[in-house]
Amino acid sequence: MPATIIGRSADVSFGIPNSQTGMIIQSNSAAASSDAVELKNKDGDITSVVFRNKKVTYSVEGAFTTFSGAVGTAVAVSNGSKFGLSGSSFINEVTRTKSADDFERVSFTAVVYDANTPFS
Repeated sequence: MPATIIGRSADVSFGIPNSQTGMIIQSNSAAASSDAVELKNKDGDITSVVFRNKKVTYSVEGAFTTFSGAVGTAVAVSNGSKFGLSGSSFINEVTRTKSADDFERVSFTAVVYDANTPFS
C-alpha cells in the first residue's frame, strides 16, 4: 500500500499503488515507444516523419507467491500509464529467480499494443 504523503509534496506518488495477482510487487515501470519512418529530401534533410507501431512495455518485478502468467497470454493492465493507448496487452517474457539468500522472485514484461492493430 502506498504511503500517505504529508506536506507540500502531496502531488507526488510514493510506493506502488497497483497490485498484481501472484506476486508482491517490488518495482514496476512503463515505457512508450514507436517506429519512426522519416522522409528526407535530396539534401538529406528530414521533411516528414510518421510514428507507427506504437506500444507500451511494462516491466514488473516482485516476490513470487502464485504467479502463473505465461508468454503469449493476455494480461490486464490496470491503473498503469498506457500513454494514450487502449489496445490489448500480452505477456512477452517471464523470469523466475531463486537464490540462497533472497526470496524467490518473478518478473515479467507485457506489451500494450495500439488499438489500431488488427488483433486488438
